[in-house]
Amino acid sequence: MIEFKDVSLVYPNGTQGLKDVNVKIKEGEFVVIVGLSGAGKSTFIRSINRIVTPTSGALMVDDQDILTFKGKDLRRLRTKIGMIFQNYNLVKRSNVMKNVLAGRLGHTGTFRSIVNLFSKEDRSLAYESLRRVNIEEKLYSRADELSGGQQQRVSIARVLTQKPTYILADEPVASLDPPTSHQVMSYLKKINREDKITTIVNLHFIDMAMEYADRIIGMRAGEVVFDGPVSEVNDQTFEQIYGRAIREDDMRGGADREED
Repeated sequence: MIEFKDVSLVYPNGTQGLKDVNVKIKEGEFVVIVGLSGAGKSTFIRSINRIVTPTSGALMVDDQDILTFKGKDLRRLRTKIGMIFQNYNLVKRSNVMKNVLAGRLGHTGTFRSIVNLFSKEDRSLAYESLRRVNIEEKLYSRADELSGGQQQRVSIARVLTQKPTYILADEPVASLDPPTSHQVMSYLKKINREDKITTIVNLHFIDMAMEYADRIIGMRAGEVVFDGPVSEVNDQTFEQIYGRAIREDDMRGGADREED
């Protein structure tokens, strides 16, 4: 379980990233965060693995306040939280297998990774992870030879190889065309259902959020302004989140892009 308790974050320049956030995310949920650029979506997600650190409140992961974590505790936390980024974060000159094996870093240690001393079990797990996202045939291709959608599938395989308890995805399809975006979201949803991994995703696209989420959290100016199941979402909900009525182009992501 993940629980935000009166969590706020003020950046050094005075910007309020989060304001008095109170949210509880249960095991196995597929949650999508929506809102305008600057609403606090990325700050929310990046707080959970301490890429950014809230300035007040308590953030509980498995009944421990992770805002107190340092050193070994922080490394242990990040081992059980898989992170997927918009820009894939792959080592471009390395092949696909090496990139996916990087998911074992938290378990094997840096030295074994540098000298490529991964066990047969690690390699088998990496291959199975690639197979689950249908890209095992690219095993020995360099990452920079792949399309954007293929690179994002490799990054999903890397997270699977990590064997995480939680998956965070920060705008994972923002750089992809619509068909490829749906493909990536389908894999994330499939993994969530099959492995019961709690998954939290930031999305530009409202229609995609409605299609894949179990639950939607709407943010505005660092605050949670809506939190509920997809079945409770309507036009008034999005007006509450975005501050105006939703047009057709907003459904395809225009609501977020206008504010960039």
